[in-house]
Amino acid sequence: MTDSRHRQLSRIYQRPLEDDEAARSAINAGPGVLASALFMEAVESDDVISPAGARQYLEDRLRFLGDLVTAAQYDISDTFEASLRAWD
Repeated sequence: MTDSRHRQLSRIYQRPLEDDEAARSAINAGPGVLASALFMEAVESDDVISPAGARQYLEDRLRFLGDLVTAAQYDISDTFEASLRAWD
């Protein structure tokens, strides 16, 4: 597993995701898992001090994950936003 995106997603989904197809499949089957993990990363980040900062964090992470999240991006963002409203 040489792609850092696969390593990170394997950690989040708690199983080996060794290629783009496996990563996309995991994300599409459980976008809420990724949204929750990204929300927790944002909350724990010293750089995120506001809802706007959390949204920017999410945008940066989604941009990093690129085409792996395309099909589930709306669901990920929606779930992240719901968590953000509860946190705010």
